[in-house]
Amino acid sequence: MTTLSLTTGYAIEALACLAKNGEISMRVGEIADLTEIPAPYLSKIFQRLGDASIVESKRGYKGGVRLARPPEEISLLEIDAAVESGRPCPHSHVTQESPRPNTFWEAFHQSYREKLAAMTLAEVLAYESNPSLVIS
Repeated sequence: MTTLSLTTGYAIEALACLAKNGEISMRVGEIADLTEIPAPYLSKIFQRLGDASIVESKRGYKGGVRLARPPEEISLLEIDAAVESGRPCPHSHVTQESPRPNTFWEAFHQSYREKLAAMTLAEVLAYESNPSLVIS
């Protein structure tokens, strides 16, 4: 079964924390404390999210990070792609023993990517506030 990596899970959790705070910037250390994600690791995640224009950061006394766009406009696939930066999907490669890609796994991973592309950070927030919601 394909699952999101720990890094992607941390990124989604940290972005949900930011989204709950609205448009106000938060310090990475504050987010680390609230989410219990190690601050050095979280800083690297936010660097990647910033490079992908998912978050904006500001240095200085009133600095911090905030979402660059509303949660409704940020897909889980976009978050995964930003923090994983080109990590290949398992089972989706060609080997010398198998000159063609395994079409089952290609179809599976395509369906998985489509599902992540359709889900947004806003849906994560909605589920967290109401766990009885059905995830479609």
